[in-house]
Amino acid sequence: MKTVPEMQRSNLAMIVIQLKAMGIDNVLFDFMSPPPAESMIRALELLYALNALDDSAKLTENIGSKMAEFPIDPTLAKMLLTSAEYGCSEEMVTIAAMLTVQSVFVYPKDARKKADAIRRQFAVKEGDHLTLLNGKIFL
Repeated sequence: MKTVPEMQRSNLAMIVIQLKAMGIDNVLFDFMSPPPAESMIRALELLYALNALDDSAKLTENIGSKMAEFPIDPTLAKMLLTSAEYGCSEEMVTIAAMLTVQSVFVYPKDARKKADAIRRQFAVKEGDHLTLLNGKIFL
């Protein structure tokens, strides 16, 4: 069984923004294992939607260049940059940190019901992100 290269199965937004930050404007060069064209298009569209790229697909000065400095997914970088405007940076840093790890909820095999009961104490109907934020008090 042949392993599919990472470049062909990943979200390319982080790679594209890093290439743009290094001054490589033509990100469609010949890769050793080229990603699917749709993946590259999705990455460019996402970065444009986040205002990281302008109409010419160049990195924007105000947001894009700042986003490229973050070693995280561009959507999380945009969330962190925007959070200052809303006065919720601490909460967004917590949520971003929790989203970058595999799982913050550990369920011991012998205590699954107890773990579920504890998790329900801080679960909120507004969604998983706020549940993660509420879960911070248990860490």
